Amino acid sequence: MKVLVVRVDRLGDLVLSLPVFAAGKAARPDWEFHALVAPGCAPLVESDPNVAAVWTWSPVAGLAAGAELVAALRAERFDAALLLQFNAPLARLLKQAGIGRLHGPLSKPASWFLLNRGTWQRRSRSGRHEMDLNLELLARMLGARLPTAGPVRLHVSAAQEQIGRDFRREMAPGAERVAFVHPGSGGSALDWDPARFAHLAGQLADQPGWRVFVTGQGGDGPAVLGMQAAGLDPRVGVLLDRYGLREFLGVLSAGDAFIGPSTGPLHLASALGLGTVGIFPPAPAMHPRRWGPRGPWNRVLAPEVACPGRHACRLEKCSLHNCLGEVTVAAVAGAVRAVMAERNASAAG
Repeated sequence: MKVLVVRVDRLGDLVLSLPVFAAGKAARPDWEFHALVAPGCAPLVESDPNVAAVWTWSPVAGLAAGAELVAALRAERFDAALLLQFNAPLARLLKQAGIGRLHGPLSKPASWFLLNRGTWQRRSRSGRHEMDLNLELLARMLGARLPTAGPVRLHVSAAQEQIGRDFRREMAPGAERVAFVHPGSGGSALDWDPARFAHLAGQLADQPGWRVFVTGQGGDGPAVLGMQAAGLDPRVGVLLDRYGLREFLGVLSAGDAFIGPSTGPLHLASALGLGTVGIFPPAPAMHPRRWGPRGPWNRVLAPEVACPGRHACRLEKCSLHNCLGEVTVAAVAGAVRAVMAERNASAAG
């Protein structure tokens, strides 16, 4: 049985889909699982031993690219496809590729016509975690009950591990702990005040044996610059726009702690085994109950307010904006200490 698992959106979404490959292979060792992902996300699955091959597709690639994908998939003769998020144009391409069984969430009107093995899900209003919803779709496709899922694991190559060792040797020689502070969410969530991130980074850098770096890419630039404008401790290194995703995964794999908002890099760090602390908005569509990291060592903080957003965050229109101000630097620093103590105890054990 050859199955194409499809997740073509953002980094964090794909990270929370990785257990589908591990659980699928564990349940059906004789099946072959392929991944179809967004072009920029391919490094997340290219070293996964549970993934036989990686395919990419972008909704802006054009008709010619779609026709090429259809021809390539048709030649592979897939038995089934599992869409972890429904995408109507892509579902049509999969039908054109001759994939007879199309599994996925029945969440939109077109899904009832394009999927012939659907599962009713209202993801954003379910109150359930994204990883659990993904595994529910897999279980329905397999027709089997899956064992309780363990932590999400992201695999990197030997070359990427070497990048991490080189980074640690060159940028943090002699450091006992390497921490990454990531202040931006790329617009996917509310952001904590950059001045607070700067204060936190300085506190971490003040701990004996710690080396701290600020990370960010593209749209995270204003948040990083905001940290610098707030008086960033000169001992804190700034890595804004320094690495592509493949190299960044290698650098992250050599770290110990990661602090950031609800964003893809938080999930990357968690799945690589770092101790992570996430700062989340309270709106249901952004809450850690839905999007919290699922690696081995995590803490999440959200403001204890009665969010007036019934579903999504109302942003500047909300009377409580910006409620993330309720999350203090002291609370985040305490969460960092707690998660690192847990991680250290596990390593010692």
